[in-house]
Amino acid sequence: MDWKKNMEPIDFSALHDYLLEDEDGNILPMDVPYFKEKKIAPGTWQILSHGDYSYLIEGDDEAILIDSGIGCGSVRKFCEELTGKPVYRMLLTHNHYDHTVNNYLFDVVYMSPKCYEKRWDAMGSMMSAIHVPVDYPVVFLHDGDTINLKGRELQVFNIEEHCSGSLQFLDKKERILFCGDELNGNFFDSRVSVEHSFRNVARWKSFRSEYDTLCAGNGIHDAVYVDRYYDTLKYILEGHAGEGEEYYVPHEDARAKVSELNGKKVHLRRSPDMDSVADAMKAVGLEKFLKLTDGRGCFCFLRKLTPDGMFDRQLEMNDCKVCYYINRIYDEKEKEGSVI
Repeated sequence: MDWKKNMEPIDFSALHDYLLEDEDGNILPMDVPYFKEKKIAPGTWQILSHGDYSYLIEGDDEAILIDSGIGCGSVRKFCEELTGKPVYRMLLTHNHYDHTVNNYLFDVVYMSPKCYEKRWDAMGSMMSAIHVPVDYPVVFLHDGDTINLKGRELQVFNIEEHCSGSLQFLDKKERILFCGDELNGNFFDSRVSVEHSFRNVARWKSFRSEYDTLCAGNGIHDAVYVDRYYDTLKYILEGHAGEGEEYYVPHEDARAKVSELNGKKVHLRRSPDMDSVADAMKAVGLEKFLKLTDGRGCFCFLRKLTPDGMFDRQLEMNDCKVCYYINRIYDEKEKEGSVI
């Protein structure tokens, strides 16, 4: 398309001192292009650049990328060289910045209408230092839509738990649910009411017979976690609200093997940078929780910073962890705008 001929590549030089370590211990500045693929099913790859994982799905005559990450370089070119097929379409699970920076590389991006207004929001992160183009063509998707990738259809689900407008994509052929950050196999993080979360999980469970694998932003998990989360949320609703621990060891993403290099802090490529969470917790006197993580912030601790964070609990049962608020059990207790 003509508009792409004039599109300037993102300049990452402002982030040269932001160092990233990959799974093999290799450390590079963020302004150096890096891509690594892992084949996870026929015609299906997990792509690591920086930010959460992207997923590449190959059809008969083209491939489609799910989420674009925040890495330097052209993820589109990498995917086209990997498959030998054009990759002109991209599917967005949700509009958090670690999934959206490289959307501009594609001829068209499919997303929920709710994600359009904030299709780029640095959320106060280091990514505020770079200019991210947002004037790319967009097609809106809705619950029940179908992505027609020749030889491999994807069914669209709009189930919102982690973020307003979140989409999931069901690949019946390879029995995979590409679920963004809505479903993890490490923990379930209910930031709405438990009743609302239970309805969401019940919906994912309603077509559970059609997928065995969860391809999430933070990795690949057995879909059995959907069943475990369903049973645990159901248990809480059956008169067990308040069970679980307030002072709990949270799920933590992996850390870089090397904390510093030449006086510069080193971050892991996939793990989110949660330094700001640790700083915010210290500022409001929540240091005791940080002792559980050696002073490191983590995603689960975001809930501690909400006005009702004292009612936060983690319940471990059914071989899973569920985080929830004991004052948000039923819908009438749910606050407007609580889906982040």
